[in-house]
Amino acid sequence: MTFPALDRIEALARNLDGWQRELGARMAELEQSSAEGVSDSGLVSVTAAADGKILSTEINARAMRFDSYTLAEEFTAAANRAQEAAARVREIVGEVLGNTPAADRPSDDGYGHDRY
Repeated sequence: MTFPALDRIEALARNLDGWQRELGARMAELEQSSAEGVSDSGLVSVTAAADGKILSTEINARAMRFDSYTLAEEFTAAANRAQEAAARVREIVGEVLGNTPAADRPSDDGYGHDRY
């Protein structure tokens, strides 16, 4: 006797491993991504890693016409925007990873043995 519903459940279980690996790869890719922030004038841009670390800066030659105070403001605005965008990426990654069933379950059975 065959049970079509059981066959479908088994097929879903087989696919689940692949989906989980794919999700993990995509999340790792997101965590390694960077975010860019640009100043109001568009002459200063800053790139930040997903963890908020500043990776690079680019200052257009026309920005050198600014006085030092204005240039500092441009850089600060661009850096803040890059870090805010990176924080949004971290937040999205955290939400997705935090909502996975494995994240909610303890990995051991309370007796020091892994359940998975």
